[in-house]
Order: sequence, then structure tokens, then C-alpha cells
Amino acid sequence: MPPFESTIDHAQQTRLTRGGAGYPECVIAVMGDKAPAHLDAMGNSDLLNRNGLGFCGSRRASAKGLDTTRDCARQAAEHQVVAVSGNAAGVDFAAHYSCLESGGSTILVLPEGINHFRIRKDLRPVWDWSRVLVISSFNPDDPWRAFRAMARNKLIIALSTAMIVIEAGEKGGTLHAGEETLKAGLPLYVAHYQDMSVHARGNQLLLDRGAEKLSKSRRTNRANFAKVLDAMKTFPPLSRPNLPQQARLL
Repeated sequence: MPPFESTIDHAQQTRLTRGGAGYPECVIAVMGDKAPAHLDAMGNSDLLNRNGLGFCGSRRASAKGLDTTRDCARQAAEHQVVAVSGNAAGVDFAAHYSCLESGGSTILVLPEGINHFRIRKDLRPVWDWSRVLVISSFNPDDPWRAFRAMARNKLIIALSTAMIVIEAGEKGGTLHAGEETLKAGLPLYVAHYQDMSVHARGNQLLLDRGAEKLSKSRRTNRANFAKVLDAMKTFPPLSRPNLPQQARLL
């Protein structure tokens, strides 16, 4: 029986060891010697071989930010791109729910050991282990800690062919994730609104540092996802041949 055909809360766990079979090459390509020694996974590990689009944003994102997240996640599903995000409320939840609801696939990256994982109640209606992978770089019983959440963001970046930042503050985890994406030399797209002064002050900081604007298309009234897809073609999964040799996450 495939490992993802299991109970709703848990599927069979698999440990992927750096240098061993199944360990995602893209993690080593981005993180180098600092790639986690092991990754614990539940669900469909084949998703690691597909293009991933990272989502990072606030737990308390604005209505506009959540709408942007849902739109991008649905477009990712339409183009068979895997949504990669954390397991928090706000942007993380919106990305996973909208992608799964649209028939897409998602990777949930945990800021704690995999034994702590439970499916959020509101995700259960769209949950499908054949289209989900839950993954952690920590020891199975490690509890949530702020420093683990920051380290988790680096794994989200490494598993993603491109990253979307929805709403970043002037400091904090979302801004740091955007900065690390730029440092790694991977495509970073930042949601651009007419007024970002309240909920997304960090967005402009990232744009000033080299991120690309992600704006709404006047023709479709949706986020201009075509430019994201074009960038992802330049950075295919696994080998990432165009990744600068000096670009490594700290």
C-alpha cells in the first residue's frame, strides 16, 4: 500500500538522509553543506521532484493579502505547480487550502518535529494524502521554537523553484525569508499593492533589494502569474543548473 493511503491524521513516515535515495537534490543545491542531515516526511514524496512555488507571509495578513495568496495558489494548481509553505494560520493556510481545493498539490514544511503534526480542522475537507507531503528537518519530537521557524523558512526556499512574499513587515520572519531567497539567487516575487504602508512595509524593502513586483493583470484581474512561470522555467527542480555557485543560505 502506498504510504499516503493511511489514516487522515497520519501517513507512514519516511526518513530521507542526505546523500541517500530520495533526498531532494534541490536542498543540497541551495543549502550546500548546511543542508539538513535528514528530512522526515509523510505523504507523497514524489512531490519533491516537481516545481515548487514557495509562499511566505503574515499569520495576520490583510484581506487583500489573503485574496492574493488564494489567487496565486489556485493558479499554481492550474499549472501543476506545487505550493510550498509552512503550517501556520494566515498566508500558509490560505495557500494550502486554495491549492488543494483547486485540485493541486502542496508541501507543508514544519517548524517542529514531525511527531507534533496534526491536520488543521479547516484543512480536512480538502485533504488528500496523494497530493500532500508533510516534511520536517528536525528530530521527530522537537517542539516549536522561534529559531526553528526561521530555519524552516530556509527549507521552504530550498524546496521552491521561486518564492512569493505576500506581506512582509519591516522586520520578522517573512522579511528574513525574502532576504534569504535573494541571497540564494532564486526568483523572488513580492505582492505589490497601491498602499503597502500598513500591512506590507517590508514588501518595498524587498523590492528595493532586487525582488520583482507581483501585480494584478488588468486583462485577467488576477495576479500576473505568467512572469512567475517564466522565471521557474529558468530554475528547474533538482539540479538548479543556473544557481550561482556563491549563492548559499547562511
